[in-house]
Amino acid sequence: MLPVVVGAIWFSYANKIIDEVNGYNTQSTILSSSESSRETLNYNLKAAAGGYIASDSNQMLASLEQLNPGYKVELNKVTSPHAPGTAELQASIVTYTAEAKKAVDLALSSAYTAEGVRAIIQNPAFKQADEEVALSIAAAHLGLAQATGRGNDNWKFVITAELVMTLFITVLAIVLSLVSERAIKRADESEQARHQDRINLATEPFTHVIATMDDGVLILSDDQKILHANLSAQALLGIGVTVGSTYNIPTDGRIEIRKTDGSTSVASATTSTAVAGGQSVTVLTIREN
Repeated sequence: MLPVVVGAIWFSYANKIIDEVNGYNTQSTILSSSESSRETLNYNLKAAAGGYIASDSNQMLASLEQLNPGYKVELNKVTSPHAPGTAELQASIVTYTAEAKKAVDLALSSAYTAEGVRAIIQNPAFKQADEEVALSIAAAHLGLAQATGRGNDNWKFVITAELVMTLFITVLAIVLSLVSERAIKRADESEQARHQDRINLATEPFTHVIATMDDGVLILSDDQKILHANLSAQALLGIGVTVGSTYNIPTDGRIEIRKTDGSTSVASATTSTAVAGGQSVTVLTIREN
């Protein structure tokens, strides 16, 4: 559950950083457009003050509207945080456009005179408003550069952190896989040990019985592997009788044995079937004649 919560929080944080970076890029575009509108408006006002009105007089109105209310309208579309200096620029644009509108209205009216427009744009109020908006645009550019830099640094951090998290998860998955594999192996070994213990418990009474017999007795598996040999069988057959080795059952019921004095003789061999330790076994009984 915890990895899911952490992943959701991280995904939300990464999306927030992306939105901020995209928002700053959008604000930069809006700022550049507003700066261009101011330059275009000032150019046309200076031309009007010199006695020239462009044939497309709507250009002044368009530039004026792009500044106010255009800047505020476009800025309000940006839902991410605004860069430092944005509010100050918006206020200076309002002041500047209020002064510039006086000159635009005169230039586009029937009362237009170059001297009248020149008087407005040379007025201290217009000059101060124009200077303040120029300074605000410069400050907004600086604020955007700083905010964009921080946003890009945050995005680099997100990418680096994601790489580290991916590496950590990969290593963790490998470690968990190895731990799980070892745990399964230990469980298998424990189960095998318990299984062998159950077999030993099941065969123990049987081996106790044949251990006390004078006849030699071998307990053989289906593939004729020796599962158990009592002391008499070991004495009669010699050192070749070891648990796990293969012993061929004689087909003629006779078997060569070794006596205590070192001589050999023939003994009778009989077989029977039984169940020991949950498996079918062959019981080979060797009796000295």
